[in-house]
Amino acid sequence: MIIAVRSPSGTTKINVSDTAIVKDLYVKLKENNVDIDGKSIAKTPRDPPLEVGDKLSTVGIKSGDLLHLIGGSGSSSSNSINKTSNSSSNSNNNNNDNNNNKKDISYDEKLPNGLTPRCKHAVGDKCVFCSDAQGMKRCDHPENATCPNCQDKKFKGKRLKWLCNHPAGSKCSNCLRVGKNVSYKCNHGPTATCVNCMDKGEEEEEEESTKENNKDNSEIKTSGFVPKVAVKNEVKTKCLHGPNQKCINCLPKDDPNSIEVPKRRCKNHGINGSCVECIEWRESLKMKLKSQDNPHAPGALVDFQAANIFQQYIANSKFEQQRIGFLFGNFLSDGSVVVDSIYEPPQECKDKQTPTLLSDPLGDKIESMASMLGLTRVGWIFSHPSRKYTMSSTEIIQAATYQNKYGPSFVTLILSVNSEGQSNMEAFQVSDQALKLEKTGEFLTTQPDPTKCKLKSPVFEEGTETVNADTHFFIVTVPLKAREDKSIFDISFPVENRIPVNTLSDLASYKLEHKDVSPLKFFSDFHFLIFLLENQFLDFQSDFPIICENVRSRSSESLVGYLEILNYQIGDIIGHDQFN
Repeated sequence: MIIAVRSPSGTTKINVSDTAIVKDLYVKLKENNVDIDGKSIAKTPRDPPLEVGDKLSTVGIKSGDLLHLIGGSGSSSSNSINKTSNSSSNSNNNNNDNNNNKKDISYDEKLPNGLTPRCKHAVGDKCVFCSDAQGMKRCDHPENATCPNCQDKKFKGKRLKWLCNHPAGSKCSNCLRVGKNVSYKCNHGPTATCVNCMDKGEEEEEEESTKENNKDNSEIKTSGFVPKVAVKNEVKTKCLHGPNQKCINCLPKDDPNSIEVPKRRCKNHGINGSCVECIEWRESLKMKLKSQDNPHAPGALVDFQAANIFQQYIANSKFEQQRIGFLFGNFLSDGSVVVDSIYEPPQECKDKQTPTLLSDPLGDKIESMASMLGLTRVGWIFSHPSRKYTMSSTEIIQAATYQNKYGPSFVTLILSVNSEGQSNMEAFQVSDQALKLEKTGEFLTTQPDPTKCKLKSPVFEEGTETVNADTHFFIVTVPLKAREDKSIFDISFPVENRIPVNTLSDLASYKLEHKDVSPLKFFSDFHFLIFLLENQFLDFQSDFPIICENVRSRSSESLVGYLEILNYQIGDIIGHDQFN
């Protein structure tokens, strides 16, 4: 049978009989001028060495197998082989004389082309056999790398690029140098750490603390009392990288609700590589759609009068004119929403389906005025005709945008009509998954199907990967109730931005209807204050903060003077004799 034996000098093919033993392999290797002193034969470099008297067929070695000549534990085998060779030399003197007459081959002698008999590379490259390394022992690594045997030696020569498998600019054990200040026999650079040197500083501190404790204990022993102190050993993860790097052992746990994609540092490859574990990890990052049961807002309390006026206007048009409004009120401590007024911004509805918001020049001032009144934007409301779905994909994206901007308790009210012509109002929110998709920009701008949200990246919907997510997964129902208490705001003045638009005659009518009411009740109309702001009857910077503060605190102290100013301006319009 033919057996291949791999040694530091190369691979040697040996032809032995089927009944040969391990000792015969040593003899053949020595005949082929292979150094076997202190070495043993094993199946793999990690397996225990084979016994000298083992039969090859018994230990499972067959023709064509590759064995390894390893060092460190084969002195007994080499001694027995030497004895065998000596005994055989006594009986075969003629053969030994012929062998002695042969010229010894020097494997370290360089050939005319600069290579040695052991070199396996092309002319011009260098290896450990033909390099100019100055040391007592040749190592089986490139000359620019180091090991515990040659760490303190000096090496010269080219870096062996043909041994490296990484991209340009990276480092590995083949091309990395170790600084002189590393006292341990480590195989990494000066800025990296391993299990041998990462706790060196801590060990020195522990030794100093131990000396101090021993000193204190010696002082305690003189008093005859030695306390027993329990020592807690903290288990620390030993990372194999530098101080400015991270790995899976020291990185913080990924936040599932974070909008940023977590970064993975795989131990199997570099930052530009990939493996099966990385592919599985990337698949696990894909969102798995699921319905959300609990909304962030436990309930929505809506002022009945404000909701009724919004509903009546759309019902009078037989749901052919759709509207959008913003809800102003407050958030309760449990996240519930209380609605006081509905502001309808400039809009148009051309297709009788979905209204389009127009530019609102007073939007910022109305937001400021609402803040002066103690109100904030808590939701939005829109209407739609009879249809088979609750919210379209575009409406879900818009609701997610508002909810991310104004807070998680921001609600969506929908006024619809059923098949029998009866109007119905419901409250909803979008799920946390919809908020994350909107925040990361996963929703496409164009949504061709109102029942499917088209995404940029695929998600898992009931075990199936898709980019068209069903809208039902993103809708969360919010309980809707009418307020038991009455809002401090009246709704007597016509609502803004409707057809027909508000005019000065509406102001005169409002004054005639409220000529006998108190100044506080006169100014406690949210839409009336918007009309004053739009027509600049009063200064926004100086007058509105005082008026809003009195309305919010339910005080008429400063409202009397502003009422007289408005009476004078309205009298110029309709005649002063109308107030008598």
